[in-house]
Amino acid sequence: MFLFFWACFASAQIKDSLNYREDQFYIDLNFSLQPNDISGFKQNGFSRSVHVGMLRDYPISNFRDKAIAVGFGYGFVRLVNNINVEQSQQSYLYNVPEAQRALRNVFSYHQLQLPVELRWRTSTSSEYAFWRVYLGYRLSYQFGAQYQPFFGRKFSLENQLNEIQHSIGISLGFNTWNLRFDYNLTPLFKEEIRTINNRALKLFPLQLGLIFYLL
Repeated sequence: MFLFFWACFASAQIKDSLNYREDQFYIDLNFSLQPNDISGFKQNGFSRSVHVGMLRDYPISNFRDKAIAVGFGYGFVRLVNNINVEQSQQSYLYNVPEAQRALRNVFSYHQLQLPVELRWRTSTSSEYAFWRVYLGYRLSYQFGAQYQPFFGRKFSLENQLNEIQHSIGISLGFNTWNLRFDYNLTPLFKEEIRTINNRALKLFPLQLGLIFYLL
C-alpha cells in the first residue's frame, strides 16, 4: 500500500524555482495524556503514540508560503491507566478503583487517518531550513483495540471504542525539530460504555510530542 502512495507522491519531490512543494511525509512521536471526567481515574506509566503518513502539499499563495495539505496515515496508541476491564460472556465489566490504586492496565489500538493541514512557512525554492506553523485536523478510523491488565492475559475489546475519531492539533518549529499538540474531540469509549457503578467513561486522549517532516 505504501509503495502505491509513494509512486503517487513521487512527482511532488522535485523542487524548482517556480513550482515546489514542502513536507510530503511525516512521523510523529508523542507522550499521551488522558484528560477525563472519571471519578477515581489515575494515569499510570508511560502512555505513548506514533503516527506516520504522507501528505500532498497544495500551495495557495504566489510565494508558496501558505498551503493546504491532505493525506493518509497510520497511528498506534498505547494508554496506561487504572481502568479495570473483565470479560463476562458477550460483554465487558468496567471498574475504576476508588482508592486510585497504581494499577498499570494498558489499552492499545490502531488508527487509519485522513489528516488535513492549513500551513504557513517561511520556505523558498532554495531554502530547506525554515519556520513553520501548521494547523491540523485528523479524521481517524480506530480498530484492533486490546486490553492488557496489570495481572492477567491480554484480550480484545470488541465494539467498545468510538470507531470514528475527530482531533485537532498544531505543529510548529524550525527545520527538523517541530512540536506537535493534538487533542481528541471525540471520547475514546462509546457513550453507552459505563462502569459497574453506572459512571460514564469520558476519556479524551491528548498527545504532545515531536513531529518530523520529510520531502
